[in-house]
Amino acid sequence: MKRNRGFTLVELLVVIAIIGVLIALLLPAVQQAREAARRMQCSNNLKQLGLAFHNYHDTYGRFMTGGDTSWQFYAVGWVPRIFPFIEQNTRYEGMEALAANYMMTRSPYRSHNQNNPIFGAVPGITCPSSPLGELSSDQPVTTNFPYHNVQGGLHYRGNGGSVDVDFVAATTAGRVGYSKSGIIYPNSRTRFADIVDGTTNTFLLGETSKVSTASGFAGLKPWTWGSTSYNANEWLMIDHKLVQYPINFPGSYGNNSTPFSSYHPGGALFVMCDGSVKFLTETMPLDTLKAVATRHNGEVVSGL
Repeated sequence: MKRNRGFTLVELLVVIAIIGVLIALLLPAVQQAREAARRMQCSNNLKQLGLAFHNYHDTYGRFMTGGDTSWQFYAVGWVPRIFPFIEQNTRYEGMEALAANYMMTRSPYRSHNQNNPIFGAVPGITCPSSPLGELSSDQPVTTNFPYHNVQGGLHYRGNGGSVDVDFVAATTAGRVGYSKSGIIYPNSRTRFADIVDGTTNTFLLGETSKVSTASGFAGLKPWTWGSTSYNANEWLMIDHKLVQYPINFPGSYGNNSTPFSSYHPGGALFVMCDGSVKFLTETMPLDTLKAVATRHNGEVVSGL
């Protein structure tokens, strides 16, 4: 009688081992492909925002401000102002309808507005590679975050310029080191003609999607929050950023001293004032990064 022969235990273990090796070889490639797709989406987000900034400039003759007290929304910054240019007219009109309500307009980021869908996640302003999520309530919080249940998050901050002072507590610092040398800052009215260093060599927005929340309000980034104060390390500066540290500089930061950062390996994405998107490496010298942040200091920057 012919006997049917099955797998031996050794043969089964060999097959399992081979499958394990194949998975180990393929998994990094799959992860890299996924990150490449996420990075491409992030780059496209910045590209579309750069185009919207250009369209805003074409309409109003300048870029939007990083927060002021002259507009009906008060403490908000550039994000709501760009809504009509990124197909968010309904959200824009909804915010305008609330203009008569002081608490809704003076402090739209506070918890009393957290259930209003107007202030929810906005497509295209968060990085898909970041674990911080599309809502500011997704972000890690500490006892320093009384506003952590607020609305949509923001992973791209405007270029406020550079600062040449080390981080100090904002309580008594005044407006130390705030140069207003960038594109977007409180009460800014920057035009293309003001970018003397060239639109190709000056960035407009950069990623801040990898931020420690161990101190102050460093990790809180709702799009509803702009700025009405501009100390060098002022925590109200949510929608824009001063270059004070290198990209992805490690450590925990207080308030506005957080660096531009991302979860893309090796650096972060930036959209330049000419609308092009560039990946700037974390090894870029700080002096070079500061030069790319200033619009009229006359530095010569090449090889970006």
